[in-house]
Amino acid sequence: MAFVARAAVLWTLLLGPTVALTVLAAHHTPLPGDAAVLRWAQGLPFPGQTLSEAVRAITTTQVVMATGGVMALLLALVGRRAEALALAAGIVLLPLVQSAIKELVDRPRPGPPWSEIRDSFTSPSFPSGHVMSPTVLYGFLAWLAATGRVPEVWRWPLGAWSTLVLALAGPPNVWLGVHWPSDVLGGWAWGLALVVPMAALAALLPRLAVAKPAPKR
Repeated sequence: MAFVARAAVLWTLLLGPTVALTVLAAHHTPLPGDAAVLRWAQGLPFPGQTLSEAVRAITTTQVVMATGGVMALLLALVGRRAEALALAAGIVLLPLVQSAIKELVDRPRPGPPWSEIRDSFTSPSFPSGHVMSPTVLYGFLAWLAATGRVPEVWRWPLGAWSTLVLALAGPPNVWLGVHWPSDVLGGWAWGLALVVPMAALAALLPRLAVAKPAPKR
């Protein structure tokens, strides 16, 4: 239960700045520094068109949900039912929370004169779905790997891949000119705001099962 209490404190501390950033994004476009960072990032050779498009292809909400469903099934098959249930719950909530925030904020995408648009998009700008979605999935999987809640043979490959995707998810969206830098920050922040309760749920469920009284005969 101590972990759940710490998770609640962490979630509270995380939610405050996340909501503040969201309110600012809803009322100010661009935020201070957004345009300068965007122009600077688009002038860099990295990550480039090919890598950026590849990263965005595997970080769409649809692909993330499909991948998360497969991972939840695999976790259940190896006996990690609490982790599988927590992951499934997060994957179900992800598109609902993400769509609600996007529609409430309704932030316009960048474009001329601030950026060159190098890819297509279909929804409001804040938060970046291509960042929030992988943060939910791979943030949770990275936590599972780091805390030993997956089979030993999974730990290093799963942890390494999750960390790589988390690190690469943000920059392509700015380089392609389809998101403000603050959209990317919002994607990471809102993604983590879902990961923390998912981790708390995964830790709490086994304790609830143990504490459940045996049925009377």
